[in-house]
Amino acid sequence: MFLGTNLYFLRKRSGITQEALAQKLSVSRQSVSKWESGEAIPELGKLMEIADLFGCKLDELLREDITIREAEVTLFLVKAFQTANYVVVSADPENDARIHMDIWKKENQLSLPEENGCKQIGWGFPYVPEELKQRFGLRGYVAACLLPDNFQPVTAGAEIHRQSDCCYAALTIAEPNGRDARQISNAIRTILEYLRKNGIKKTAKEGFLPTFEIRYEQNGLSLADIFVQCQDPGKSMKLSVKEI
Repeated sequence: MFLGTNLYFLRKRSGITQEALAQKLSVSRQSVSKWESGEAIPELGKLMEIADLFGCKLDELLREDITIREAEVTLFLVKAFQTANYVVVSADPENDARIHMDIWKKENQLSLPEENGCKQIGWGFPYVPEELKQRFGLRGYVAACLLPDNFQPVTAGAEIHRQSDCCYAALTIAEPNGRDARQISNAIRTILEYLRKNGIKKTAKEGFLPTFEIRYEQNGLSLADIFVQCQDPGKSMKLSVKEI
């Protein structure tokens, strides 16, 4: 069920606060907060009111990831870049890895993203034993920051990765910050289905990132660009050039 993710996305996109939405639905702000976090589900009458308010079908509100449905896959030639990477395996690896990288960037005199400085990217770390996942809820994540040309670190604590130009298929999703853990995997599946339908092979060149994400804020929404490495489609499809 995608109710929490969709409700949060639709509310933020419409510029409505939790208090304002609660007033429209004659409920408490705490009720709206619990619906968005997945702690509670509205009764059928309220669900129908929400669907009418945001102009969507009830089935879409509950069962479809609207944040992905409204996005389009784009093909890019991503220009050469280098990153500093740090992997964490924990119950909250995204946050833990990013905190480490923020400290590392300060130590190496690199600006933080909120200062319009060194942009941060990331991707899932798949090499976590199933037992650790099931027994302890552990996951893996790699946080990385894009580095300027000819950068030389002054402290340890991150692995430097360099790659040349490479083709990627990308999809932008909204509000990827944990309301539904399936959002990223659903976005990747959407990209892979697009590649399959268009006869473009997914590739995994050695020394190149197979997939990564870039998270940022825009017009009051949290967004994430999801990239999946793919074959160059040649002249059959338009390929835009992108510097990340």
